[in-house]
Amino acid sequence: MKAVVFVLLIIMGIFAAPNAFSQVDHQLVRRAVVFPFKLEPEAVTNSRGVNKKEIEAAGEDAWWQVREELTVSRRFLVASKQFLIKSDVYAPRGDLQPADTVILGKLLDAHALVTGQLKGRVLSMQVYDGSSGIVLWKKSAGVHPSLKVSDQLPVLARKLVNDFIASIPYQGFQFVDPLIGKAVYEEGDVTISQIDVGVSNKVTGGDPVQWIRVSATNVQPLFQGGAKISVFAEGRVIKVDQGLAVVEVLRIAKGDDIKEFSLVRLPREYERMQNEFAMKDAVRSNLSVELVAPEVNPMEQITKERRPLVSTVSWLSSLAAVLLLAF
Repeated sequence: MKAVVFVLLIIMGIFAAPNAFSQVDHQLVRRAVVFPFKLEPEAVTNSRGVNKKEIEAAGEDAWWQVREELTVSRRFLVASKQFLIKSDVYAPRGDLQPADTVILGKLLDAHALVTGQLKGRVLSMQVYDGSSGIVLWKKSAGVHPSLKVSDQLPVLARKLVNDFIASIPYQGFQFVDPLIGKAVYEEGDVTISQIDVGVSNKVTGGDPVQWIRVSATNVQPLFQGGAKISVFAEGRVIKVDQGLAVVEVLRIAKGDDIKEFSLVRLPREYERMQNEFAMKDAVRSNLSVELVAPEVNPMEQITKERRPLVSTVSWLSSLAAVLLLAF
């Protein structure tokens, strides 16, 4: 019977493991690696009127399109083809295991790894966190049956990567001017900070600003319902110039500090990107309440997710206590 109790305690520990996972804080995605698309054999052989060379050329074009979309805003630094070849990792890759992701992330000094594969008439794309190996985002899109796959592949790849960019819960990060040397400083009676928002933004003076923390809470992709977002500072944009926004800091939670590379959420910019770039057929259903309004209802969603877990652990605890009393 003692063995049974021991097993039950192990099971309880396993059920409690997600609580530790929830403490993992996401760090800024700045440096990214895009691997060539993996073209499954059936994607080539089953494409009517398209030969292998056309599909491979379309895959190469799709790879360049993804890199272009990531670099155009200057929010991401994307590894070059020459760098991947020199590092001996320039090869098509599909789904990655967490261990492989962490190894590649360290080898390439990458915050995020992007992979994609064409299987049949479905293009899938995944983005992984290079330090932890967790999935940040993933999605699939089918090609139109009456059109050539090779013509649609680059277009679909561009749509998918834009969907990923739109899903990121932060639209900038804390910038520290080397001449000033501080993240937050005073100008007269105003507390000032500078944030990097990229060059393709629509941020304007008066826009609200939130410094946030993003923590993993479950096994879902982090940017698709798998995160808890908490706001620890707020401000408003004063002006924007060449991708840098000067912000007035209005309030900071006691015990928290704004640091270099802190994640910055711009609610209006996030909403704009969702409206312009998110693939409407699936994205809205993947967004949790805490992603849309983290300041209001983060705990309600977590409570709903954990209620079955709490009931199960409670039942196991009661059973373990009964068995222990039997001795």
